[in-house]
Amino acid sequence: VPSLTTKVELLFGGRCKRPPQGVHFAPGRLVVLGEHLDHQLGRVLATPLREGVACAWGVRPDSRVVVWSMNARQKDSFHQDRLFKSGRSWADLARGAYAHVAADGRRMPGIDLMVLGDLQIGQGLASSAAYLVVLLRSIYDAVGVYRSRFELAQDVPAIEQEWLGVRCGSMDPYVVASAKSAQVLHVDCRELDHETLQLPEGHAFVGVESGIQRRLTDTPYNARRAELESALATLQREQPALRGICDLGMDVLPALATQLDETALRRVRHVVTETARVGEAAAALESGDKQALGSLMNDGHRSLVEDFESSLPEIDRLAEEVRQRPEVLGARLNGAGWGGQLAVLTTIDSD
Repeated sequence: VPSLTTKVELLFGGRCKRPPQGVHFAPGRLVVLGEHLDHQLGRVLATPLREGVACAWGVRPDSRVVVWSMNARQKDSFHQDRLFKSGRSWADLARGAYAHVAADGRRMPGIDLMVLGDLQIGQGLASSAAYLVVLLRSIYDAVGVYRSRFELAQDVPAIEQEWLGVRCGSMDPYVVASAKSAQVLHVDCRELDHETLQLPEGHAFVGVESGIQRRLTDTPYNARRAELESALATLQREQPALRGICDLGMDVLPALATQLDETALRRVRHVVTETARVGEAAAALESGDKQALGSLMNDGHRSLVEDFESSLPEIDRLAEEVRQRPEVLGARLNGAGWGGQLAVLTTIDSD
């Protein structure tokens, strides 16, 4: 079976009547633990998927930019000097990527961009981050500029906020631009750096579909970020040196009840306890303690249900059903929430 990159290369040649000048691939990802810590500049554990997004590109002889979404079976075409929103999210992200690269005053070529993915959209698997990373790498290649994963992790949130209105964090683009298979990345989202941990032998992280799709623009995602920012501002009145909620220790939680209202306290409690879980889970991965890791994942899901309120009853029931299987050690909601997949730690058959 041809790989995704081979498929998009062949499709490009058939449509554009010439081979592409380059092809890029970025995987999707599962979050092991650390949900909603990236936009709070905390630490996250994430692992790449085999599925992802590929983009083939080639410079055109004119000034037009043509983008094919082979999954949507649609084409977008625009002139360099007419960059405005089209109302189609996939097209607007491509326009935003081109505009972002052009913003430094570079001389921009016309370019053909063909995108193909085998990653499910609206399932919390970082499909939009993977899409933007391959687009940005292709466009930067076309103008002869290298862009590091550190820089891409800053580019992608800026584009998503400006062109879709989603205030996403840096973790997704950093992970999909960095990760290799059979690894877990322990990402420091403040420094945009990571250490690599190995998957437990005989075990795997897999995604389980809930059947519930969502777009972050249609969820309370931005509202949750605003709630955390408001809570941080309140806490900084008493602690001016506090840089972020992730810097708070578990020991301060009882005292926060006198400073925050009930909703703000729940949101902050999720961030503080999830930060502790990430540290414990990293230690469990290093020591090979799979039972502890699975238990921490279950606790993380409970926090998303009770404190961050980003789950749904259908997903909670699915998580409980999955946990009843003898091979499953832990299951939690994956991604920003309000739909998508579960991240599941399971034993695997060595045969």
